[in-house]
Amino acid sequence: MPSSAADRPAGHRLSVLDDVTWDGQPVPGERTHALLRGLAEAGSRGLSEATLVEEIWGDEVPANPAKALQVVVSRARSATGPEVIERTARGYRLTLAPAEVDAWALRPEGLRLAAAGEYAAALPLLERAAPDDDVVAALLRAIAAVRGVPAALERFESYRARLADRLGVDPSPVLQALHAELLARDHPVREGLLYEASRLIGRDEDVVALAETIRTSRVTSIVGAGGLGKTRLAHLMGRLAEQPVVHFVELAGVTSPEGVAVEVGDVLGVRESLTDRLTSSAARRTDLLGRIVDQVGSAPALLILDNCEHLVEAVADLVSVLVVRTPALRVLTTTRAPLGIAAERVYQLPQLGLDDAVELFDERASAARPGARLDPTEVRGLVERLDGLPLAVELAAAKVRVMSVAEISRRLENRFALLRGGSRDAPERHQTLLAVIDWSWNLLDESQRTALRRLAIFRDGFSLSGADAVVGDDALPALSSLVDQSLVTVVEGNGGLRYRLLETVREFGQMQLVDAGDDVETAVRFRDWGLAFGLRTGERLFGPHQVEAMTEIRSEEGNLVDLLRRRLRERDADAVVVLMACLSDFWTIEGSHLKVVNIAPEVEDLVVEGRVSQGYEDTLRTTLVAIAFNSLIFSDSVAGRSFDRLEELGPGTGRTRAEITATVLLAARRSIVEDRLDALVALTTDENRRIAQVALQWSCQLHENQGELALAKQSGLDALALADDVADGPWSAALVRAQLAGLTMQVGDLQEALGFAHAAIPVLDDLGAQEDVAQLRAVLALGAMADGRTEEARRIFDEIEAEDAGGGIFGASIILLCGRPEVDLAMGEVESGLCGYRDAVRELSARSFPGMETLLGYEPWILYAESAALAAHVRHGARAEVAGMREDLIRKAPVILEGSVVFLDYPVFGSVLFALALWELAGEPDPERAAFAVRLLVLADRFGYNRQLPSLAWAPALALAEAVLPGEQARVRAELDDRKPTELRPEVLDLVTQLSPVAE
Repeated sequence: MPSSAADRPAGHRLSVLDDVTWDGQPVPGERTHALLRGLAEAGSRGLSEATLVEEIWGDEVPANPAKALQVVVSRARSATGPEVIERTARGYRLTLAPAEVDAWALRPEGLRLAAAGEYAAALPLLERAAPDDDVVAALLRAIAAVRGVPAALERFESYRARLADRLGVDPSPVLQALHAELLARDHPVREGLLYEASRLIGRDEDVVALAETIRTSRVTSIVGAGGLGKTRLAHLMGRLAEQPVVHFVELAGVTSPEGVAVEVGDVLGVRESLTDRLTSSAARRTDLLGRIVDQVGSAPALLILDNCEHLVEAVADLVSVLVVRTPALRVLTTTRAPLGIAAERVYQLPQLGLDDAVELFDERASAARPGARLDPTEVRGLVERLDGLPLAVELAAAKVRVMSVAEISRRLENRFALLRGGSRDAPERHQTLLAVIDWSWNLLDESQRTALRRLAIFRDGFSLSGADAVVGDDALPALSSLVDQSLVTVVEGNGGLRYRLLETVREFGQMQLVDAGDDVETAVRFRDWGLAFGLRTGERLFGPHQVEAMTEIRSEEGNLVDLLRRRLRERDADAVVVLMACLSDFWTIEGSHLKVVNIAPEVEDLVVEGRVSQGYEDTLRTTLVAIAFNSLIFSDSVAGRSFDRLEELGPGTGRTRAEITATVLLAARRSIVEDRLDALVALTTDENRRIAQVALQWSCQLHENQGELALAKQSGLDALALADDVADGPWSAALVRAQLAGLTMQVGDLQEALGFAHAAIPVLDDLGAQEDVAQLRAVLALGAMADGRTEEARRIFDEIEAEDAGGGIFGASIILLCGRPEVDLAMGEVESGLCGYRDAVRELSARSFPGMETLLGYEPWILYAESAALAAHVRHGARAEVAGMREDLIRKAPVILEGSVVFLDYPVFGSVLFALALWELAGEPDPERAAFAVRLLVLADRFGYNRQLPSLAWAPALALAEAVLPGEQARVRAELDDRKPTELRPEVLDLVTQLSPVAE
């Protein structure tokens, strides 16, 4: 039989499948080939002398066959090894290990694939493997699956005849039983199965997994919430079953435990007789079970029991008896609650993935109203709210007959009123979404109903401790029952086990909560849980358990935000400051500053004027610091109600984290107002280590903003020296390293920047600070680019974008959008790179953030991107394409320097000066204009301009300045002496006003 590379093992000592070789070298002699092939096919048992003689010589038997065989064996040993063939009592056998013979190596892989149901892949391997019982059994199943049962029966007959001719024996009992199964499959019984009226979407992986589970387990239960499509899947598995006999039993209409066996017996053709009805109920049941067992018999069969959740105990009892008393029966159940028996293997049917749910909606909606407008964005948004429940998707799609997708989405707030009236051929309990959930609700006892409706208050899942707090006492028994009923799902992640309600179930629970009059009490319990959680985890956020506390808060973030909004509506100042303190510290560490900004106005309105109870002053201080700090970041303003309230409250004694940050923030405020850092710098030597450390961090940032890069770096290093991972948590030191990585990259010290970045990334990653991690990984990409590893740089940028970590505000977003064009430019793709730069400026200009609506294009990230884009175009001789960008910078520069729009970030403005100077130098200026341009260039350097992007590199610009006007930059440096950037501001304003807005 011909082979292919796909089914021929390589690297074995003895090969017999095609050419006969030993260690890759040809073995001579046709009779030697026949000997080795015969022994390989026989496997470890070997062959008798008589059989070998027949294999080698056929009808031409030599005069002395034993002697002739010894000669062939001797030649084979010479060609291979003396120990390869050994004498047995009857003949000879190979002594090699399975991995050393190519034909034998086929066996384990072929058997593995067949056991996994991958028959198409297993078939070519099994056909060439040595035919022992296991191989033949797997081969027959593979042929039946791939080529059909008749082909498998034909192969069995061929094998049986060969076995009889060679050895005079029949196939083993295992193979004979398989033969009987194949005969039955050739005339299959399919009782009660239905065919699909429409295509089953999104369940291909489930079908494969279920086929394997049914193959390896006596009892398989498809478990999941109502509306997932368990019944349709069960019908499909019945049609695909390997078993020759399949019976499908629908139990939804059975109302009593006694009726389970009766219904099964009825489907199997086993009915009660007149004599049965005259005996006791116990005797009748025993007799009925016996006749069901007899009817099932010993032939392979699959019994499917559909909708078992309301009769779980009775079904479990029946199935337990059947699997013990029948050798080849497989049972498949669909249920919202598992049977809980030893033989059972649970298959938890998942919700449809979003793409599959969208496909299902589109298909059903198009069938309901051909030509309906199905906007992909609108459909995706609608389907995301339907929990991946096929029934909910189909009910929503049916509404397209009379409504638009947008209207369906708007009305989904009352999904139970909307999603009704499905297909007429669906069961009544599937005609409305409410009926599906109500079916499960009616199976619960009162304690379980109380638990479900109270747990519905959690918007974003819950922990066991959260359940205890809201349900009351020990919630575990009721919770376990809800999990068993598929009303609560269990999710295991980094934060441990959590529990979730499908949104559909949650909304049903909220309806029941209000109807029961239990909503007020549950809201109080929810508040108490949230405050206790906020106070407890807030205390652990800055200390040795910082990573664990961050993980814990991240798990509950959605619930805490929901509770915060509830308490804001209730004007509950105590609860608001506790929750906001916890969340704002969490968001600050995570780098999610926009989350603080988005909710800050509502919180500020309440806490600045509202009364906070005694004992909550520290949480109030933390809340005010968070709002004031983010106001400073986003609006460059140190005015505002939170700052004023914080001044009124006072910084405290510096004992707690809130008092420390308040002390430093108020000092920074005074420094910014006075345009002198004296008040902040004074705290850098405070005897309180934590105050000094935080003050040094702030000093590092403010010195950098003023262009004092050497002072900024020293402040950062001093802050790092004072950091204490045990007392403060690892974030403080990691944050400083991240600052230093950006700072050293900014001045062109690549290796030092990479060292700081590599040290900070693992810690920030553990803390979930993805924006900061993305920014540092962007630094790594720029480092790779500087080393000529452009493909690696591109890969890093791809990973940042794929993780959606570059969509924020700060460095990662800027470096990602500007770094990609730099990679193109480095790889010689100039047109693509310059186009990418122009796109980056447009995209960043289109972004707006709370608190910065009035900047109108003066945002630092826009100025920096425009500067880098302008410089890139100048370097590549494409000035004309960005003449408008140059005019935009010339227009903005005086406004910025006058301080009328935005707080001046000296390094960012230095980048503007650098780009404008480069433009002048590249335009073949006369000596006077050249001197002007060189002065701009030196001032950009004195402003500490950010040179981390290659287009803003200093060395090429300096070389150009020297070529245009040799020695001028040194003369300008000497003239400027040691004046600080703040002292040079008036001169720079005078220079930029001399720039012509018209491109030259």
